[in-house]
Amino acid sequence: MTASIRRTALVVLLLSTSVAAVAGARAAAPSAPRTPQLIADPAAVQAGGTVTLQGTGFPRNVHLTLLAGPPNAEATRIGGASTGRRGRFTATIHTRPHSSAGAFVALACHDACRIKASARFRIVAP
Repeated sequence: MTASIRRTALVVLLLSTSVAAVAGARAAAPSAPRTPQLIADPAAVQAGGTVTLQGTGFPRNVHLTLLAGPPNAEATRIGGASTGRRGRFTATIHTRPHSSAGAFVALACHDACRIKASARFRIVAP
């Protein structure tokens, strides 16, 4: 092998190694933080009925505080939930039989509500 062929092979090898290193660094980079999301199902429930809260995008294996209240008002603790290894949870909430009809906001909070998600639902008259 001549000297110029060896240099060309070395340059190609170095370029291949650099490209592989950059691709590996991108693959190993941590993924962007997920935004927590909360869904209330059904969106409308009769007083005394149940609402299922499904959360995603929370930190894994943490305890969450569940709150609810009218929009733009103080929320009351309605329960708790724990996320699994994928940062998800499902919680069933029972509304009081004599709850007032109207719009409500459910919150799932972690770390003194620094990490949170909300969902709207309605309580309708029977």
